[in-house]
Amino acid sequence: MQIKWSEQSRSDLHGILSYVVINFGRRKAEEVLSNIREHAELLKDHPCLGRVFVKDPELDITYRALTAKLNKIIYFVDNETITIVTVWQNRQDISRLKKLIKEK
Repeated sequence: MQIKWSEQSRSDLHGILSYVVINFGRRKAEEVLSNIREHAELLKDHPCLGRVFVKDPELDITYRALTAKLNKIIYFVDNETITIVTVWQNRQDISRLKKLIKEK
């Protein structure tokens, strides 16, 4: 399977890393990035590893969430492609995230 990072997920990841660099330093940001990438790579062999997060019956899409320490990788699987929709810090309001996912 192949992994596709959406523009939104790239932007969200950049925001997370910027926050970590400012508050905890570059080394910690590198650890966070490495952890997120490692978890994303696991999806290639185990695409259903994340728990079901939101089902969109209209689009017939099941969004899944995979926790990578203090972050969630939100994604869906379509044939041989895993699309990472966003990366979300666990400290953020989860109801806001679910609302954003449903709006897409």
